[in-house]
Parts: sequence; structure tokens; C-alpha cells
Amino acid sequence: MNQSGVGKMKTSIYNNIVPLISYPSADIRNDVKKVQQNLDERSDNNFQTFSNHVNKTGMTKLQEEFTQLFDFTPNTCLDLGWHLHGENYERGVFMVRVREMLREFNIAETSELPDHLSHILSVLPLMESNDRNEFIKTHVIPAIEKIIEGFGETKTPYKNLIQFIHDVLQYQSTAKEVQAQ
Repeated sequence: MNQSGVGKMKTSIYNNIVPLISYPSADIRNDVKKVQQNLDERSDNNFQTFSNHVNKTGMTKLQEEFTQLFDFTPNTCLDLGWHLHGENYERGVFMVRVREMLREFNIAETSELPDHLSHILSVLPLMESNDRNEFIKTHVIPAIEKIIEGFGETKTPYKNLIQFIHDVLQYQSTAKEVQAQ
């Protein structure tokens, strides 16, 4: 994975990714730069595709794409519990668990549900390494893989962003040493 540019990153990259999976704001280009600075000397192709799109696309179009892909399309929504459990009871249990984690680490909830990827990524850098890796492997990666499947053949730079996030999580959850913060 290191050859793709995602190796040797600090866990703080998770916080830097949060604005990219939130409704696009005027700061999105600066947010993209923050993530770019965390990448190894070689750029990640998936992230570069997303970065290029953000830098050449107007804000209204970015917002329309985001809303269409993540708010109106269930197969690509960013609510991880839905991908893991559907509308079953277990999703509620998962959301309660995540809400407890948010409270434990003093992370304010947003208008998104507790199981939204933005909340999950905010919690990850604060977790103990072993707990974080286990949570990523058992919950986050399986849900993100379902989101990627949900895109199907759709060509969108947001699919590249989700693949990039998957790759970062995959690499960091299996790396021997991941630098804290």
C-alpha cells in the first residue's frame, strides 16, 4: 500500500478527511490540501482524481454531486450502520455504541446520525491503537466496501475518495506502527 502514497501517515489524517465527506463548503480546496500534505512523496491516484475534480469544479456542482450520491442514494450513504445492519435492531445497537464513543471523547454530534462516517473518522485517532484497528477491521472497512459496491459502475470522483479512505484504513489497521496524531 505504501507505493500508493498512503503509508506512514499519522492518525490525524482521519480528522483531515472529515470535511471531504461532509457537505462541501467554501474551505473544501484547503481541506483537500491538508490531506495532500499527509500523503507520502508519491501521490495516491484515487485521491489525486478527487483533488483534481474539487479544484476544477464549482461549489454548486460539488454540493449537488455530494447530495445526490450520499443523501439521496441509499447504496452510497455514509451511515455505516445501515450498510452493516440495514434497518435491523443491530443498527440501533451500533449507533448507541458510536454515540457513547463520541461522548467518551467529547466529540460533538452534528446533524448527521451517529454512525455517519464523519463521526467514525473523528473518533478513530482518539482510540487506543488495538481497539481502533479492531473497530476498523470489523466495522468500518466492511461498511466502506459496501459503499464502494453501491457505486457500481458509476464514475464519480467521490467513489475515488471513498476508495482512498478504504485504502488508508486498510493500510493503517494492518501497519505495525502508525504514528499517533
